[in-house]
Amino acid sequence: MPVTSSEAGARRAMLVCRIGADLLNTPGTDASLIRVAGWGAIRDLTEETPGLRAVRMARTADGFGLGPWLGPFPEQPPAITGVLDADVPLVHEVLNRAAGAACTWVMITYPHVAPDVTMALGHPEQLDLEVVLTARSILNQVMLAYRTSLVHEELARTAITDTLTHLANRQAFTEVFYDILDQPGAGEAALLLIDLDDFTALNEACGRETGDEVLRRVADILREIVRGSDVVARLGGDDFAVLLPGIDEAAALRIAERITFAVATLAVSTPGVDSTGAGIGVVGVEPGADLQTLMLRAEVALKAAKRRGRGQVQNWRPDLATET
Repeated sequence: MPVTSSEAGARRAMLVCRIGADLLNTPGTDASLIRVAGWGAIRDLTEETPGLRAVRMARTADGFGLGPWLGPFPEQPPAITGVLDADVPLVHEVLNRAAGAACTWVMITYPHVAPDVTMALGHPEQLDLEVVLTARSILNQVMLAYRTSLVHEELARTAITDTLTHLANRQAFTEVFYDILDQPGAGEAALLLIDLDDFTALNEACGRETGDEVLRRVADILREIVRGSDVVARLGGDDFAVLLPGIDEAAALRIAERITFAVATLAVSTPGVDSTGAGIGVVGVEPGADLQTLMLRAEVALKAAKRRGRGQVQNWRPDLATET
């Protein structure tokens, strides 16, 4: 029995309500699940509307990538090149060939949320305005949820990332420290505590902009020297920490020497400042070690390194605690 217009309208209204409920049950920070829920609702709309076609168009450097596809599409071209606007005759022609029929196309965009994505809706007859409004209602909810997910993601990233250097911050370092070392078979590891030499004096003499430049470039040095599996953090001020899983203390001392050499050769683009330096305290991480204890040992080693001058490295030894 053919579906009446009132029945079709009721089903579309149920679709809009359902996507709202689905999004409420979707974790607010999971953008992939939000996209899946939205695409599922558009798929159901095409199934409820005979002849309706829908295709996602993603902007590329030289045109649009196409897909997924919903509804009858005998052909599915991989891309449209040579255009940067979705709503132009060439795009309509390609979509018509893919649909196997001359369709009326409506392009739905959200430039402030997803500027590179367009949802194209097409039908061989005139598109029912109610169908278009239903699609917009579904996508409005999806985009609102997606924008919220981006805000959550940014807040979460900011909470664990140092905004100046984009390294992990102290909170993230603490969490990752235990995550890594609590894994079965974690094995040996080493901790480096790094403090820049005379950084306060540099900041006062040259200004905060120069100090910030130095901190960013030291962060870059640390990223370049350590492995991808190592954890680098800025603890605050000019203090950095590096966790080196799977490395013994002797290897950690060699890495620390490389860091002090690189920092010592760091040229600063400020007149009167030739270079900077860093002292490093090194401590081996024993199985089941407590981070607070390790940090205290690393601080003791760091102070011993500082007493010896600029650019020095010192590993922790029990007798260091008695030195003045």
